[in-house]
Amino acid sequence: MPPTRFRTLVIVAGAALITLFVLSSSTRQVASHAASAVKPANFPTFDLEVPTRFTWHHSAHKPPEQKNSTSGEASWYADWRWLNPFSSSVTLDEDRALLPPLAERPFVYTYCDTTVKRDEETKKVDSEIIQTWRRAWWAKGFRPVVLTQAEAMANPLYRELGPKGMQKTLEYDFARWLAWSHMGTGLLADIFCVPMATYDDPLLSHLRRNDFEQLTRFEGLGNGLFAGNKAQVESAVKNALNDARLSTFKSITEAVQSSQFRVEQPTSFAYYDSESLTRRYSAVADEILLDPIKGRRELNKLIVSHLHTVWQNTFSTGIEVLKPLPAHTTALVEPSLHLAQLLVECPETLLPSSCPPNKPKCTPCVGSRMPITQPEAFRNVSTLYTIATVPHPYTMITLNNQSSEITIAHIRRKTPRDSWIHSVTRDVLGDGRGGPSRVVAFKDAVASTFGQQRSLWFTVEHFPSNIAIDITSDKVPTNDVQSAPIDTRTPFPENWLQEMAWHFGFAIPRSTISHGESMSPVPLPGDQRWQKGQQGIPADKKGSYDPPDPTENQQRVEAQLLKKARDTINSKDKRLRQMRDVAEKWNLADLEAWRFVRAFHARKVVERELFEEEESRFDGTGGARGGRWW
Repeated sequence: MPPTRFRTLVIVAGAALITLFVLSSSTRQVASHAASAVKPANFPTFDLEVPTRFTWHHSAHKPPEQKNSTSGEASWYADWRWLNPFSSSVTLDEDRALLPPLAERPFVYTYCDTTVKRDEETKKVDSEIIQTWRRAWWAKGFRPVVLTQAEAMANPLYRELGPKGMQKTLEYDFARWLAWSHMGTGLLADIFCVPMATYDDPLLSHLRRNDFEQLTRFEGLGNGLFAGNKAQVESAVKNALNDARLSTFKSITEAVQSSQFRVEQPTSFAYYDSESLTRRYSAVADEILLDPIKGRRELNKLIVSHLHTVWQNTFSTGIEVLKPLPAHTTALVEPSLHLAQLLVECPETLLPSSCPPNKPKCTPCVGSRMPITQPEAFRNVSTLYTIATVPHPYTMITLNNQSSEITIAHIRRKTPRDSWIHSVTRDVLGDGRGGPSRVVAFKDAVASTFGQQRSLWFTVEHFPSNIAIDITSDKVPTNDVQSAPIDTRTPFPENWLQEMAWHFGFAIPRSTISHGESMSPVPLPGDQRWQKGQQGIPADKKGSYDPPDPTENQQRVEAQLLKKARDTINSKDKRLRQMRDVAEKWNLADLEAWRFVRAFHARKVVERELFEEEESRFDGTGGARGGRWW
């Protein structure tokens, strides 16, 4: 007979099984009965097809190559996901950078009368003025286009100008408008009307949207600037040509009915018409009367100087040339520093202390000097302009170690990861972030709309490899601005400075003049401004966080290492490529920053070169010309 304990266990197990079956059956019946008693809710039905793959899954194939998306070793793909920490997660290509889509540039037109015969010197001056006009508008996000009689004659209404018997000035105005009407929506500006404001100025931002509810003119600018779409311009021209009083009008603003115009205040534009020159800049106006060619060249210099002055006033706090990891990066940032020194100089002009017509209370360049500092980290300040050089990871490793004899073991054991981008973003993100989040902040500083207008980033390879910095001067500080000797600077090739002029919107000064500093004729004891290596030049003030100046030997070593690193990066040698690859994989965030800046800068150059190639035939100084592609 089984033990008592075993019998008890069997009885309990049996009771549990019986209870389980009984209760489960009853529960199912009750639940089923309750469910049948509940009236089902009426929900709308949708005929939706659920995709088998979701949109956030990574693509299995590389995105197609876009038009004009390569330049040398740089390649890029424009996409709204450009703030992704690593481009390869979208492009599926290690060497292809992810960039923001290019902003559309609305058209701004000007009209040049090519029927008037010009000598070669006049053509040259006109070409210089057109180039100044183009750069000024290009830097503010527009696409400047020069129109001539060819566009006016392409308009069917052009044949009606002759029989109307209008005055010559009015006929010229109608030719401008007919050319504008033929081209379409956009702005029509006089060749001496340029934007003189910041990129994010409200009026400029509105005009860049290229959406005009009504034909617009600007108070006080006369024929200097108009805005409108194609239909509005055509309607205004037709109504004006049908006006019985047409022969009595002197300008297009009189011929077009005032009800068709919307009037805006032109606070963002400077117009150098004859009235403005006579009233504000009489010295230039007198020069034009005495010698038209020389006078027009002086007017062009005046416009350039005002564009430069407005830029300097925008960044009143000064220019910061970033110098992260400053112990051994003097040679690395030297080209950026010399560019900054050229930007703080005053352009040559007949009226160095004058202000633009729309900003009479500006601070002239000769009355002050923008400070230049060299901090280690980027600061997001709207009144600061930042210039920075981004090194390749291998370049940074050789500079930090002061040797080109680097081994793979040394990189892995002795080299911190992503040291450059950590140093650059320390003020913005602190010390607790990793590389990916720092790359996102870095890309925003480089390529956002705000960042593009307040910073300029290069890679070492963007600078010419044979730069010869030669800043020599026998200038002695003087209280007489007119007698101050000129200090010639030639650190960059001419074509490189021309490229920078398109970015800034004005020609970069090639020489320096006095900033109007009042100095004692005899240096006083302790006057630090006189203590500088080159005789006669006042010493620059040193910021609290500026690094100490390196010795000549240190500069020589850094320059040699930079040259070797550049050769290594471009080398096809298997051993050198292996070393470069290890440096890149050890510093993925630094590498992403370098590739991003390389591609971003290259795309800007490609965009501008394509525009110049298209517009090179239409400089407004020639005679016969072909048709445009549009």
